[in-house]
Amino acid sequence: MKYLLEEDYEFDFNLLGICCHEKDYRLCWAINSTLNLNLSKASEDIELIFNKESKPDANFSIYSYTSKYNSDEYYLISNKCQRTWLIPEKSHFDFFLMVKSDEKKSYNFYLNKLRSIPFILTANHVVVEQLKSKENLIF
Repeated sequence: MKYLLEEDYEFDFNLLGICCHEKDYRLCWAINSTLNLNLSKASEDIELIFNKESKPDANFSIYSYTSKYNSDEYYLISNKCQRTWLIPEKSHFDFFLMVKSDEKKSYNFYLNKLRSIPFILTANHVVVEQLKSKENLIF
């Protein structure tokens, strides 16, 4: 007899897609300044392991910050690595800002702040439940 284990994850965070041609560290600095955060580069990247014949493995840079005043977590995640995307169906975005917060700030608050950064071309809300590759955001 075979058993199939199915895992349902809760995606209880806001995800914002960012189009920007700047390097990740420059975008991180601008977001830190604009949102008054302290994002810093994580010690390890997000790694996707593919079938060796079809694609090589990919590493996506990630910057993180956890607020010491509350349990809010912020992640700036690169969407591109060579010719591979973390979220392929959203390949037009260069980065994602993931906001895990108990405080119910609207994603519009973050979008308005991000759009005020001069070198961000556009920023939009992403509905995580509609993504085919949403499991790539679990880390």
